[in-house]
Amino acid sequence: MKQVKIVSFINDREGREEAERELTQLVNEGWVILSSGGGTGAELVWGFVLLQRETP
Repeated sequence: MKQVKIVSFINDREGREEAERELTQLVNEGWVILSSGGGTGAELVWGFVLLQRETP
């Protein structure tokens, strides 16, 4: 079985730093980054990272 997780963040310094900490933890826990992207909404630039991992 597989699990999927989406980490989203606002593309500013604080948002990127928070996302980097979260992604570091997730990758170290066995999550694999599949894809990433982003766009604009509500006058903000945002991004997301799609992760996946195998579960027992």
